[in-house]
Amino acid sequence: MTIEGSEYKVIPVNDEDLGLSNMNEMKKKTEDELNSGNIRLALDLAGLTTINSSGLGVLIGILNRVKLKNGSLKMLNADERIMKIFRITKLDLIFDFKV
Repeated sequence: MTIEGSEYKVIPVNDEDLGLSNMNEMKKKTEDELNSGNIRLALDLAGLTTINSSGLGVLIGILNRVKLKNGSLKMLNADERIMKIFRITKLDLIFDFKV
């Protein structure tokens, strides 16, 4: 997918809830992409309805790993409930959300 003139690998977040139960799967997906040379990643949050502190921690870890590779991470299709959590925690200031 092209975002802002660059090609991004889109990774869907398939679970409705991002937290402790599925964080290893999410970490593995992104690590596999980074190790394959895809340093521009976009997480598609369309299916995500809830996120807890563990899920936020996973996303922060992903962002840090992407930055270590001099890459870029975009967040796509976050609904208002998810955006509210990012705003409350001020994480909307460090993640790049696209509509």
